[in-house]
Amino acid sequence: MQRHCFFLAFFFIFLGQTPVWSQENEKPREMKAAPPARAMVIASRLQNVKKDIREVPSNVTYIGEEDLELAQPLRFQDAVEEIEGATFFDSVGNGWDSSFGLRGFSGSNSIVFLVDGVRVNEVDGSAMNFHLIPMNDVESIQVERGSASPVYGSNAFAGVVNVTTGQPSDKPVKAFGSLEGSSFGGLNFNQGLSGTLEDRVTPLGGKFKYYFNGGRDVGDGWRENSEWRITQFDVKTAYELAEEQGRFYVNVKHVDDAISNPGELTFQQAQDRMEQTNKPLDGRDLRNTVIQIGGDKKFWDDHLTASVMNSWRPLLLHFFSTSGTFTDPPFNPDTDLITVKSNDQNLITQLRYEDYWREELFNETLIGMEFRDESLHSVEQDAFGGNVVESSPRETERGVSAYNTALFWRETLKFYDKIIPYVGMRHDFNWLETHDFLTPSDSLSRRWRESTVSAGLTVRPVPFADLFVNYSEGFRVPAISDVTPFGGTVSTSVNPETSKSYETGTRLRYKEVAAYKTSFFLIDLEDEIVFDSTAIGPTAPFGQNINISKSRRVGLEQRVDLNPAKEIRLFASHTWMRSYVRETGPGGTPFDDRSLGQIPENRFTLGTTLTPLARFGEPYDGLKMRFGGVFTGRQHPQSFESASQATLNATGGAGHYIKPFAVFNFLISYEWKEKMIYFKINNLFDEKYYSRAVNATSFGTALYPFGTYTFVNPGAPREFVLGTKWEF
Repeated sequence: MQRHCFFLAFFFIFLGQTPVWSQENEKPREMKAAPPARAMVIASRLQNVKKDIREVPSNVTYIGEEDLELAQPLRFQDAVEEIEGATFFDSVGNGWDSSFGLRGFSGSNSIVFLVDGVRVNEVDGSAMNFHLIPMNDVESIQVERGSASPVYGSNAFAGVVNVTTGQPSDKPVKAFGSLEGSSFGGLNFNQGLSGTLEDRVTPLGGKFKYYFNGGRDVGDGWRENSEWRITQFDVKTAYELAEEQGRFYVNVKHVDDAISNPGELTFQQAQDRMEQTNKPLDGRDLRNTVIQIGGDKKFWDDHLTASVMNSWRPLLLHFFSTSGTFTDPPFNPDTDLITVKSNDQNLITQLRYEDYWREELFNETLIGMEFRDESLHSVEQDAFGGNVVESSPRETERGVSAYNTALFWRETLKFYDKIIPYVGMRHDFNWLETHDFLTPSDSLSRRWRESTVSAGLTVRPVPFADLFVNYSEGFRVPAISDVTPFGGTVSTSVNPETSKSYETGTRLRYKEVAAYKTSFFLIDLEDEIVFDSTAIGPTAPFGQNINISKSRRVGLEQRVDLNPAKEIRLFASHTWMRSYVRETGPGGTPFDDRSLGQIPENRFTLGTTLTPLARFGEPYDGLKMRFGGVFTGRQHPQSFESASQATLNATGGAGHYIKPFAVFNFLISYEWKEKMIYFKINNLFDEKYYSRAVNATSFGTALYPFGTYTFVNPGAPREFVLGTKWEF
């Protein structure tokens, strides 16, 4: 930590001496987002480099503040449910921890999540706790599809999500807040204050910026044991020199939650009564803090921009987990308490050089360094009946250290604003060291080196069309839970996944009336890490992770947006994708040509926004109505690729596919003078569905007698929401 603080101090000695470049998209909270076709999107590892979305060589979806206000999502998954290429399923039944995947990858560990530039994937498993992104604090969401490892490193197989939270207002004082209630016993409110003050104290003549947003979200849920209690706050402070010559910022975010996990039901139980639970003890409480310090500076007549960011993210997690299929005599059912303490420190430095040559040629060079230092300590104990006896032995205790050092580079050219080629690469060194305090022989130390490259070309032959083609390599190093799962077998032979991604597509525009984009992608993987369900047994109830020799994702994404009149906006999208095993290893499982689970072959979205009185101007144009829906086609259950035919046959027809389902939402709102009231109906037609299924054998427990079952997690029924938002 000392060397990082010294680097920051050295960097900002120059802050008041040379003209610098501030974030060009540092817009106040009250400003509306740009139309999607002209949005300025993040185009580097840090958030200070912004480009027109039409010049970004990858397939990007930008969800701005206006779009978020139209949808009023409660959770991150609600905000992105209508984008093309996305997949979702609820793994524990509480709605908050639904998985979000892209391009045939079902898990969130295939995506890098950044909040204001800070990587927030968890240390263990690289999973994502989505309550770290409270929607009442989000200004925009940027989803970049395709492998981005040459810039972002491990886990960026399927893409990158960049979340920008609320920014200071240009006014001296601005107050804002919201209040929302739902028929699921929910109450969600927040209050904030932000502003900009002229510096009349120091000779620098700059501006002090501040932002605070705090909130509380509570609810009973719609199932038994599905309540949640979430408290969060976000504090930002910054100083900007006169004429946007530079800035230095300090941000602190904190989330404290308690969320219950009602868990799975058997297929028959879900048909009888979806509201019930078999696991009344399961749940978690979590405390997570993000501390962020950084700034930007320009040199050489504004051609060179230097940036640095350092972040710390300590976490404390307790969760109760009940095994429904295994016992731990004399405990039946077996409930365990797992305590996790982790810390993630991330230092990033980045240099960007840009210049024009005779106004026909533009070049941009981006180079950077990233260093991550992660530590984790976890303990597993029996908690029969939800109680931990002091003398209860520790079933698992492990300590983990993980380090990542990387250098990355990308070169982009632009000829006559029509031809935009780029090439980039990144080299990573990863080190994972685990210490098993109960079985020292299971401790291990692994090191990996990975180099990845990317290249692409965007051609704009006419102003209304972009043609693009991209090639990118990706990788994911094994996570802690991949090699040392709780209660499972230590997998010392698991290797990093690697991928080669190919994409081609086009973006078409007709004035501000219509936009269409389509993209075809193919991703070939080697050594993909998957869960082998055939390895489950009494000595390894959580199974074992293995490498697939070869696997593939292939798909076609399409989306059209129409704005035929001032009063109406329409959109529709379709994604076809297939994920399957091409070649297995010597063991023969997973099975060749088997589809990977939880990946729908087809997914449709459609919707409309109406502003029926827009032609009459204020205050009538504040009335808006929105209707949208998602159709998810059939898909195979989780771990289908390694399920034996006997297991599938034992569960009958329910074990082979998750049935298709469609969920529609409706919202009506009225906004006037920065005050809004809205009424929303989620799952308008009360669709009965389940988003996740898995076939498994119970070895005879108090929850499930001996036998093979299809376990499902049912989706939420119809919900009514009434809310209001205000700004002063």
